[in-house]
Amino acid sequence: MGARMPVVPVPAATVVLLRGGRTGLEVLLTRRPASMAFAPSMHVFPGGRVDAEDAAPGLVRRSVMSPGQAAIALGGDLEPGAAVAAHVAAIRELFEEAGVLLADGGGDGTPVPARTVSAARSALVGGDAGFESIAVELDLRLRTDLLVPLSRWVTPPTLPRRFDARFFAAELPPGARVSFEGDEVAGHRWLTPAAALAAMAAGEIGMWLPTSATLQQLEHVTSIAEARERLAPGRLGTVEVAPVSPEVTRIVMPAGGGVAGQPVCAYLVGRRSHVLVDPGDPTGPALEEAIALAAARAGSIVGIALTQVDPDHAAGTEVLAATPGVPVVAGVGGGRPLPYPIRELADGETLPFGDVPLRAVATPGPGPSHLAYVVGDAARLAISGDLDGRRGARAVLGPWSEGDAVASRDRLRRLAPTATWLPGHPVPAAERARAS
Repeated sequence: MGARMPVVPVPAATVVLLRGGRTGLEVLLTRRPASMAFAPSMHVFPGGRVDAEDAAPGLVRRSVMSPGQAAIALGGDLEPGAAVAAHVAAIRELFEEAGVLLADGGGDGTPVPARTVSAARSALVGGDAGFESIAVELDLRLRTDLLVPLSRWVTPPTLPRRFDARFFAAELPPGARVSFEGDEVAGHRWLTPAAALAAMAAGEIGMWLPTSATLQQLEHVTSIAEARERLAPGRLGTVEVAPVSPEVTRIVMPAGGGVAGQPVCAYLVGRRSHVLVDPGDPTGPALEEAIALAAARAGSIVGIALTQVDPDHAAGTEVLAATPGVPVVAGVGGGRPLPYPIRELADGETLPFGDVPLRAVATPGPGPSHLAYVVGDAARLAISGDLDGRRGARAVLGPWSEGDAVASRDRLRRLAPTATWLPGHPVPAAERARAS
């Protein structure tokens, strides 16, 4: 019997609905019924597949954003028609699942009456009307401009159902309330991102990595305006591969945390039994490159090591961690925001897998559980993560402890005095030009 062909991912759109709360921004999480074939009982954001109707000319004409503007907003890796369809699908899915309509009526910004919205939503959920016919009847102007693109997630090729999902944020419109019809939602909660992550860590709710990583990305965001300014994708770069030594290859992944324009440096370490350090890009091509490089050496990736668990360093782990027998390691306390088991490494511990020694060095500063890794017995290289102060280009991160960072840099230099440091993020071109 031949090998099973990988399932082609289905385009999808997800909306993180935000509202102001007493202790900060809150997000809407819905709980899927236990009877669902996909993600039963999981807490998720509203969303679903992009339908063919979402690209209908009648809906595209009603979008505030043009197809070209929608493509630019997503980082330029989707052709314009598909990009605007993803935005339309996000509006439709949020309306269908949560009863929140990001649209004006009358084509001129007039609010749509609540009773009209409710009746149209019931017709959509019940299959009595399609979204295009509703848009025409109510003369809707689709407020695609209210969506803030966040990230892209492609589910692992090992799964029987796969999605290529675009994540958006949107603010709950004034006066709007969420409501639920049909059988796709068994419950819902409004939580701050920090509270949701704490509930997951305590085992109270279940989430998959795209959900928990998005909550990490929003944990320190204070407004939708800040999300638009600091988190929205930039121009998608390319995968860059460069040998550092015979045993270490740098792979610049262009979408750390799934965010285009946020490159992260991953490192493939090994001769045949390889360790992949900081696979932060969950979109596919960069991870496929790492797997192919290991295979070209008649080897494989046998483990994942993280300098820290921020999404721009850890978001790609799901693809490899889904393979049986591929463990993930991180610093002490680092596993709390991750929805899968990890092994926490003690300071000075050598990884228990891979054929090139990697020694963990506790280096707090960028975060309390941050690790560096000294490579090989000769200690000529050290994977230093974010110790150099260069962090995610499109992220709102937690507090940086400069005192801890200074002490950690000094300690790493003492432990590996001749080592060349391999950073967590590439040096920007403008900075390289100034240095030369």
